[in-house]
Amino acid sequence: MKKVAGLALTSALTLALAACSGSKETSSSAENKAVEVSIEKGSYILANQDDGTSETEKALLAVGFKVKNTSDSSISISSYDGVQLYDGDEQLAPKDDIHNKELDLNYDTSSGKIGSDKVKTFTYIFEVEKDKEYEIGIQPRSSDYDEEIDEVTLKLDTKKYAKSYNKLEDPAKALKAYTEVLYLNKENADYEKYVSAEKEAVQEEAKKAFREQINRIFTDPLTEEASAKLYDMYKNTLKSKGKVEMTTAAHANGKAVVHVDYTGLRISDLYDIVSDYKKAYYEETGDFDTKNRESYAISKFNDILNALEPKESERPLEILMVEKDGKWSIQKSDRYSDTVTEAFAEGNVR
Repeated sequence: MKKVAGLALTSALTLALAACSGSKETSSSAENKAVEVSIEKGSYILANQDDGTSETEKALLAVGFKVKNTSDSSISISSYDGVQLYDGDEQLAPKDDIHNKELDLNYDTSSGKIGSDKVKTFTYIFEVEKDKEYEIGIQPRSSDYDEEIDEVTLKLDTKKYAKSYNKLEDPAKALKAYTEVLYLNKENADYEKYVSAEKEAVQEEAKKAFREQINRIFTDPLTEEASAKLYDMYKNTLKSKGKVEMTTAAHANGKAVVHVDYTGLRISDLYDIVSDYKKAYYEETGDFDTKNRESYAISKFNDILNALEPKESERPLEILMVEKDGKWSIQKSDRYSDTVTEAFAEGNVR
């Protein structure tokens, strides 16, 4: 079952702080004698695949605060005792263990000190139910121990983050469309909607990768033209035998990690089938010439591919993606990172 978890980084909701000294409270901002607070931005995100549960259960929401210290002393706000989420009579602390190096996620649970007349922004994460209203309590602490600042409560309506929640699976949609269109010869309407890629460059890279692998099957290297024809046959066979299932495992800061479970055609498995065809040619003709035997096997390449059993991956690929202007592209994290080309053009099914 796909798991969907939510974290809100920064979306349009403004918090309000209010003190018992008769400070004004609204759903968007508030102030008292010591501070002015608002929520600047926010959106649901995924930090790790195991962060959340199904759409009907809880998700993680991160709220970005902007705080101005209007007092004469420095102040601080800590998630350990200064920030609470109220669900009726239940009091919940913010999450303090949200980290993901690939997505540049490393949420600090403390605002640190905010000097007099200074402004600072920071983020806290709460576990919430979608489309539900909560209250957030915030308790600033003054460096002047004789000065007490009362807790203020703010309304949090998670419905305001629904749009970003619905975009959590966009990276998976983009990668599936990318893979099906460029490697499996399939149509996918999500390609134009979600994918940003240099199509010709990707296809040329795939052809080159396939040629390097297929030349390990034959004694004499294939020309680019001959290899391209075999690659077209390979892609058409993948269209019927290959399968892909994408899951967004993490998504934040315009980056995402997508897990790919797939079934493909392992090119190394072609060696024995090609050998059988070369042997059959020799037995039928008595011609032992290597080039003639390989030419015969190449002429039967469609039959060879049809005889090839598809292989299911033992582990998912982990693909790092980046977003720009609402569209997604693949970005390698390092030279050891998984690639779609490796799985579907090189035929390296692991």
